[in-house]
Amino acid sequence: MKVLFVINPAAGGTDHSKTIDAMRQLTAEKGYQSEILLTTGERDKENLIRCIEKFGPDRVIVGGGDGTIRMVAENIIPYKLTLGILPLGSANGLATALGIASNPIQALEQIFQATNIRSMDMLRFNEEHLCIHVGDIGVNALLVKKYNESGERGMIGYAKNLLSSIQESPLLKTIIRTADGIITKEGYMMAFANAHMYGTGVHISEGSVSDGKFEICNVEKLALDAAIKAGLTILNVFIDKNMFSDVISCTEAEVEIDQKVPFQIDGEYMGMVDHLRIEALPGVIKLLV
Repeated sequence: MKVLFVINPAAGGTDHSKTIDAMRQLTAEKGYQSEILLTTGERDKENLIRCIEKFGPDRVIVGGGDGTIRMVAENIIPYKLTLGILPLGSANGLATALGIASNPIQALEQIFQATNIRSMDMLRFNEEHLCIHVGDIGVNALLVKKYNESGERGMIGYAKNLLSSIQESPLLKTIIRTADGIITKEGYMMAFANAHMYGTGVHISEGSVSDGKFEICNVEKLALDAAIKAGLTILNVFIDKNMFSDVISCTEAEVEIDQKVPFQIDGEYMGMVDHLRIEALPGVIKLLV
């Protein structure tokens, strides 16, 4: 068996060299052929495609946070390769939602022992951007922008940008169109969730990454203590039960916002938007579980 590992060595702001060494050893003990691609933030998509076409793996295993997982997932779809996930990020929101072991070597052992393949959905925004875990508009997206621009990592970088993000986030008025009708909302943040839970393990719905649907979650009020509990996407200390009690489940939706607002997907700032079209892409990822 050929295994391609795609590892973000900067994920979570920690040194993963010992984990990579242990990963090499475990793979060799299994008698598998392997290649390791380390992401750099530059030409990662092109490097991944080149590795796939040159090495010809039977499966791809990605180690990193939600952003790295999304990058790999969206680019292996045409090759119909199965995917394994190693939690190496700060929050590991998707891995938590999927019940993957928090220890990456234990997670790798589970992948090697896996006998089932689970079909997993993704979301598509504006017919262009794919999402594997969660995207949102409003205060969290602004925090993502500030956090990434600051260059600081961990709780210090998060805390420095949290208060200003709350203070600078206006009340949003939105119109949501789904197959069930038209709904108007007001709030400071709106999330579009593929998974049914977030980094703290708190459930927001009865949904699943394999149900062909997604959840629209509106945050009507945003106090500082609630924001700290939310943790937002950065460290994914997501999420207070009452904060996201306003939930709509659907397969596609169109959202109009009364002003240009920050927008992020899986921890990556995507720019300012005042209109979103969201659709579920059922079963496009084949996940080893």
